[in-house]
This record gives sequence, structure tokens and C-alpha cells, in this order.
Amino acid sequence: MLIFGWKVRFKTKSEGEFFSPAGGRDAPYRLVEARRWFSLFFIPLIPLSVVGTYVECQLTKATYDPSILANPTTADFRVQLAAAVREVVSAVAVADGNVTDRERQLAVEVVRTYVPDYDGAALAGDLARAADSPLDARLGYLATSLSEHGKEQVLTAASTIMTADGVIDDRDRQVVEWIGEKLTMSRAHVRGVIETVAAINESRAVD
Repeated sequence: MLIFGWKVRFKTKSEGEFFSPAGGRDAPYRLVEARRWFSLFFIPLIPLSVVGTYVECQLTKATYDPSILANPTTADFRVQLAAAVREVVSAVAVADGNVTDRERQLAVEVVRTYVPDYDGAALAGDLARAADSPLDARLGYLATSLSEHGKEQVLTAASTIMTADGVIDDRDRQVVEWIGEKLTMSRAHVRGVIETVAAINESRAVD
């Protein structure tokens, strides 16, 4: 007597690391394919159609649609944010055609918050590449990923360089306002950040 039927088998297609919503942090995952097989005497013999594919978090065992793998990991996001701050600082510093010592000092201090080993030599390289940096695309990416507080941090970095010498050049302001626009911040929000940073720098200069 023949005993035949269909059986679903699960196969790991790939493995890696992703941001796990359930875990709230980066975690290992496996991409699993579920395929129906024709079986004879309970033994799978012939592969048939794929009935589904899903991502399984190895930390929480929660499952997700494979599209979740397009989301950046925390590590990827930190790299993008650090690169954006470097490019923002450089773009503002070179906007008026004259990078002062004070601007260089503050630029290094600002970027070190994100890149601890950042120094004057790294800044010199960033300034030289400022005109060719992918800042437009980078800000577009961050605009969809950053919280409002995160956007303020990026704009604060730009505003710190703009107000470094106590006098705001129109060319510097245009770049900072463009950065805020790319981050999808309102004009009022951008003005508020600029004014706050200017007041902080002014009080430091007085002290």
C-alpha cells in the first residue's frame, strides 16, 4: 500500500544581523524558506512550491516579513550618523571660503562626540572633500530614520560651526538652513536651534 502526501520543510537560506523590534537591539537572524514537498511513505522526495519566506530573530524567536532586512542595524545607523556630522561640519566650515582656527577647534570637538579618535588631520581631509561629499543623500537617509531630537543634534553640530566666530555669515546660514530642510525640519524649528546655539556660544565667549 502506497502512502503519499505533502509535507512542508523549512530551510535556512541565509543568516546575519538585523535590528530586532522585539529585542530592541541588533540581533542575529535567519532567513527561512518554507517549501511544500511531495512525500512517499512520509519521506519528502520532490520539492514543490514555496509557501512562504520569513525572518526569524534568534534572540526572541519572533518572525518578520523579509522586507525588515532593508532596515539599518544600529551599528549601520551609527556609522551613517557619524559620517553625516563630519560632512555637515565641513560643509558649514567651508561655506564662506575661510575656515578659522576657532571653527577648526569646535569642529574637532563636535565630531569627537561621534568619532572619539577624530583629530585635526581627519578634519583637514574632510574639508578637502567637502565639495564632493554625499551629504545630500546622507541627510535624505537620516531624515527618515532620525527622531526629532536626533535631527536637532545634527543641526546643532552645523550651527555650532556657523556661530563659532560670533558673526553669522549669510553663506553659512544658507547651508545650515538647507541642512534643516533636508532633515525635514520646519523653518521655525531650524531658527530655534540656531538661536539656542548662538546664545550658548555667546555666553561661553563672555565667560
